[in-house]
Amino acid sequence: MKKYHVALSFAGEDRNFVDNVARRLQDCGVKVFYDKFEETNLWGKDLYAYLSDVYQNQAFFTVMFISEDYKRKLWTNHERTNAQARAFSENREYILPAFFDTSVEVPGVLKTTGYVDLSTLPPEEFADKIIDKLEKSNVLIITEVHYSYSDVARADVDFPLRDGDEVSKIITDLRSNNWYTQNPAIEKIFKLDWKKRTSDEAFVLGRNIYQCADGGERRAEAIMNDLRREFAKFPDEWATHILNGMFYEAYFNHEGKFRGSKLKSKFLSHLFAIETVTKFEKSIAYIQYVLDPYRGSLGVLPNKSPEVLRIRVKIEEKDPPVITSIKAQEKEQLVTSSEDLDDPGWRFSYRGFTLDGFPEQLMKFWNIPEEHLDIDYDKDLPGTTKVYLPKGTTLGQLKV
Repeated sequence: MKKYHVALSFAGEDRNFVDNVARRLQDCGVKVFYDKFEETNLWGKDLYAYLSDVYQNQAFFTVMFISEDYKRKLWTNHERTNAQARAFSENREYILPAFFDTSVEVPGVLKTTGYVDLSTLPPEEFADKIIDKLEKSNVLIITEVHYSYSDVARADVDFPLRDGDEVSKIITDLRSNNWYTQNPAIEKIFKLDWKKRTSDEAFVLGRNIYQCADGGERRAEAIMNDLRREFAKFPDEWATHILNGMFYEAYFNHEGKFRGSKLKSKFLSHLFAIETVTKFEKSIAYIQYVLDPYRGSLGVLPNKSPEVLRIRVKIEEKDPPVITSIKAQEKEQLVTSSEDLDDPGWRFSYRGFTLDGFPEQLMKFWNIPEEHLDIDYDKDLPGTTKVYLPKGTTLGQLKV
């Protein structure tokens, strides 16, 4: 999980400049770690451990504001070493250095690394450069979220059901696990007087339609298989609330907790199929915003410009051929295998697979929707070739 888009590392003597940068970033929708914005959160914490976690694990980038004061301060050196530990492990740019004085030498920050000279640059312009860097790195920045749902809708186990209420009765029937009860309940959704209903109710109904489809109820499956036509039967505003609930159900459990690697992915490709439909643009932005903290374990997010997870595979031509590397966004996905057969990746350790069949297995294992995965092999082998992973390795849960 990444809580922040950027973490700012600076000396107190340079606060005036950094404060203007931080406020500009915040105004533009950037989630920024800046100590003044975190005063209540930092109160009473073990700052040594907490800041280690922030600069190593909780941001997409760390921006270093380098000066002579930055070089000599204990806390800035603590932040720097943790950021450098992260950069070393990632094999991609993570530290974004910016110099108030380019003559300053800081351990581990090479002048051959691209940097920004702040000596003549206004703070607002530098903030815009950070925003541009984030956008070009496919980091989502949302300045306005069009939808908001209550805690009891997002954790729908707590959603209140009232005696004699039409929607409450429908939700109860949808949760019955009885297809004969679920089917007429779904039909009643299309006959609701939406002027009397709430966005929370539509959201929870969307969650339960998806749940029924995942359980094999045929009317719910038919809705998922023809979403655009079915959504046309609802007023546009209510269709988006139902869609938001469906997306949410795929990624979050009944307590509102992220499902991790155990997504309800059966109809995920059907949801992604409408990501480019203009009338649902705000809905796609909403689910992007909700999922953004979990991007590190998701290969793609819904996007009006569809995202593709690109995989690079290296094969050693032995007898039989062996896959020696599987990288996503330059991160190695092969890990040391364990003896625990509950690990869902074990099948990759003990069974070979054909190159033709590998994409489908990978999409299912990593919850990647169809047409959102692109695999590049370094060897041109027939699709029927059966390949294996090196002994003692397996395919881990996705990390990008």
